[in-house]
Amino acid sequence: MTTETPRIIWLRRPARIAVSANPWRPQCDQAAIDEAWASMSERNPRLVDGPCWHVTSVQRDGHGGATIHVVQTTYRMGAVRTAGVVSGFRGLGVKAIAHLNGRCLVGRRAMSCATYPGAWEFAPGGSAEPGEDPSTGIVRELMEECAVAAASPARQQALLFDGAAGNWEIVHGIELAGEPDAPPNWEYTELRLVELSEMPSPVSPCTHGMREIAVRVTQRERHLRQR
Repeated sequence: MTTETPRIIWLRRPARIAVSANPWRPQCDQAAIDEAWASMSERNPRLVDGPCWHVTSVQRDGHGGATIHVVQTTYRMGAVRTAGVVSGFRGLGVKAIAHLNGRCLVGRRAMSCATYPGAWEFAPGGSAEPGEDPSTGIVRELMEECAVAAASPARQQALLFDGAAGNWEIVHGIELAGEPDAPPNWEYTELRLVELSEMPSPVSPCTHGMREIAVRVTQRERHLRQR
């Protein structure tokens, strides 16, 4: 598994999502996408082909912002990449550095996951859903995937391009209200709260880039506790 560090754009204010009405057409034949998706869904019936964003471009704005230009499509367009079908899809996801007392929440992805099966990552994560604010969505993912609440609103920290998965991710910092007290959902086989120096392995390529963001988030938490 590659350890290439993803590209990071630091944010001092939330990124703006600009939606285009022009349809997006994949680079490959639609029939190949549908055939691959049918096979993947047969192996893992939990896969859901919901609406999502395809990113056409990302532009830095002044004063620490960015604009993400997107077109609406469906999840299968990117998921079939793991089956060897290259559609040209670049998704938009949400991820979190969820932390409590200097420790970060990490999860091991199930072997049935479409991306990075068996790898550890900062939890939670998911697709940015059309019609939902990304910072609201990551708090929802936190409860759905990890069964733990946020102590305060999620705060956007950076945009990260995960070249291995071909996705842009809006990375948030979230302070946890407590430790997870229920088993994870099917996407994670295990959850842990760990010091960054104790990160289990193997980790996903995206996680390598997120470590730098996690350092900033946890350092800021320690600073606020000491004030």
